[in-house]
Amino acid sequence: MSIIDIRKCCMFSKMNIAGTGAGVLVAILITAIVSFPTNFAFAQTDQRQQQQQQQVQPNSEASSIYQTHTMILGKNIKNLIIEIPNEGHEMPNAMPRDLRVVNQPYLPQNAIVNVGTTVTWFNADAGHHHQITLVDNNSKKIVYESGMFDNFIASKPVKFNDTGAFAYSGPSFDKAVPNYKMNGTITVVNQPLTTSFNSTSTATTAANVTSPAATTTAASNNIDTVAAIIVPANLLDKVVSDLKGQGLGIDNQYPFKSIRGGGGTAGGDKNQVMIVLTSSDKNLNEVTSVLHKVVPTMPYS
Repeated sequence: MSIIDIRKCCMFSKMNIAGTGAGVLVAILITAIVSFPTNFAFAQTDQRQQQQQQQVQPNSEASSIYQTHTMILGKNIKNLIIEIPNEGHEMPNAMPRDLRVVNQPYLPQNAIVNVGTTVTWFNADAGHHHQITLVDNNSKKIVYESGMFDNFIASKPVKFNDTGAFAYSGPSFDKAVPNYKMNGTITVVNQPLTTSFNSTSTATTAANVTSPAATTTAASNNIDTVAAIIVPANLLDKVVSDLKGQGLGIDNQYPFKSIRGGGGTAGGDKNQVMIVLTSSDKNLNEVTSVLHKVVPTMPYS
């Protein structure tokens, strides 16, 4: 502002010498010069605010998770289950027959969650054990270690009580690539927004009559646990039925082609579907117990 003031002072001196006509023109120029930095600053501020809002805008759509490798959860979500998908241990540049099924080692690979969110990792990588090490990006210190956990088992959970940025990783335990690590991130924010859901479910009213329309909204509003998993397309109906039968909701889904392709049991079906699961009436252990029952039924092992 001091530079603008100096320029403003000098131009007013010239205005007094030049006369009235020139003074009007100079006054217009002064107004433009003085207002330009202010308007530009406001425009920059608005742009930054819009970018920040977009960055924290909750998004749990499977299509977005697939394309951006990121899930953004609202303040109403208390639990996130991160899946280690089948063949997630494979390197991105592996031989075609050894590629992953999906395009990221974790689902989601990057998560943005609200303060107070609890996270656990569910190992759906058939025949492979895993472990997770979580590091605070600020202090560079390890703040959590899961220890080893086998396939179709969830890690011990970790609760994020403060804002911060964290990186987590785990060895692939693949003897062919002993130095390869699977990497992901968790960013913890003070989330002002809530996640909206499409989940449909039914519940029993006081009169013991099922009322889908009345209870869908209530169930959606009470959703507090979210997970994303991949399912072979040819088993989608069965898996969805099994999950719903165990009390979980299916919020949305996204079909994609397996990177590995078909032709082998370990690779599963060439056509895959990512589904986003929800729960509104189960604790975290109950939800992971459902996954422990249902996920092994897929032909990955």
